[in-house]
Amino acid sequence: MSSPSSFLQGLALVDEVVRRERSGRLVHNASRLSEATGIERSRVSRLTQELRDVGFLERDDDALFGAGADWFRTASALTRPWLRAARADLRRLAGAQGVTGMIAAADGPAAVLLRVERPNGADGGYLHPGARVPIWCTGAGRALLWENTDADIAVLLRDVQFVGVGGPAAARSVADVLRLQARDRESGIVDAAQEYVEGVQEYALPLRGGSGIVGAVAVSMSPRGSRRTRETREALRRIADRLSAIARDAD
Repeated sequence: MSSPSSFLQGLALVDEVVRRERSGRLVHNASRLSEATGIERSRVSRLTQELRDVGFLERDDDALFGAGADWFRTASALTRPWLRAARADLRRLAGAQGVTGMIAAADGPAAVLLRVERPNGADGGYLHPGARVPIWCTGAGRALLWENTDADIAVLLRDVQFVGVGGPAAARSVADVLRLQARDRESGIVDAAQEYVEGVQEYALPLRGGSGIVGAVAVSMSPRGSRRTRETREALRRIADRLSAIARDAD
């Protein structure tokens, strides 16, 4: 599990296993774990085997997964304080504003979703912990690029296939990405309207630790009136400020 994406997806798998166990419901096998996390079945098989090898997962005689002994001993070290705190903040945001809240981290030209919280009863859709989404045409992804120079972004996206990816307002070139970044830096928040999915509005902000950006917090929602939009953006900014403060204190 050497690559950043494998590590983050491995954490997403363990997180889902632990969540399922704590819920008191029937725990997952590999197929249900794949469905719950949005990680393809073959990758789940490989990652769960690696997680079993290091003691983070156990599998019983019925091929159902549970948390391993080493997970409980090391969970506090693996769960960064700001990421742990994000869960409650996102749940409150989702419930109060009727939006899907998420936390993402950068992995090359992709953003990996670490936490996803939705309003009660809302369809999960394409947003799952562990899912990889384009960094250049999602709110969370572009927030992760907030402090990158134009040259850095050009290098990162030089091999990206823009055509056919994202929604009707998605960037179709590096120049488009740079234009959107400049516009949003001036306004102080990423405003990604229909960039990844048609009819979906995203807002996002970077999370800053002591050594720079450690992640991004974002919301995904249907378009709404100006008052509710303003309330959602203000709530998002409060969360970003709080989680950034926790990240700085932990560095």
